[in-house]
Formats: sequence, C-alpha cells, structure tokens
Amino acid sequence: MGNKPEQTQIERAEKTLLAIKEFKRYLDAMEKDLSRTSKKLSNREIAQSVGFVATGIHEALNYLAIVKKVIEKTERIVSKRNVASGGGTDGSPEPQTSL
Repeated sequence: MGNKPEQTQIERAEKTLLAIKEFKRYLDAMEKDLSRTSKKLSNREIAQSVGFVATGIHEALNYLAIVKKVIEKTERIVSKRNVASGGGTDGSPEPQTSL
C-alpha cells in the first residue's frame, strides 16, 4: 500500500510533462503563425503588436523548458531517494519524456 502514493506522484509528473509537451507544440505553431502574420500585415502598429505577442510566446516556451527540467530533476531525486531507502523499487524503468 505504501507504493500507491508514490505511483500517483509519478503518474502526476508524467501527465504534467505530457501537458507541457502538448502546450509547447501548440505555442510553437502559434508563434510561427503570428510571425508570418506580422510580416504580411501592412499596418505597422498591428504588425508590431502581433510581433510582441510572438515574442511573448517565445518567452513562454523558454519558461516551459525550465519547468520541464525542474520536474524531471525532482522526479530523479525522488526516485533515487526511494531506491536508497529500499522502498518503491518494483523494477519498472524511470519514465522518460522528451519535448
């Protein structure tokens, strides 16, 4: 029974990483679309505004990468602690998620 809360934490981490991956994909597409749109617009102020939004999305992508690294690092630390304490070692591999 002691393994259930740990499994729930791992599942939550995996779901969070998957959500980050999907959100990153969405933001990448949005950034590209906005960049193309800003180049096509004739009104300079609107084009600049769209460019600022694209820049903001780019920054959001950078922060998502940081959050992903923190989650993965925390997951590794928790896994190492569980192995060192002898608990939670069911032989299953550590989850791997790539963005």
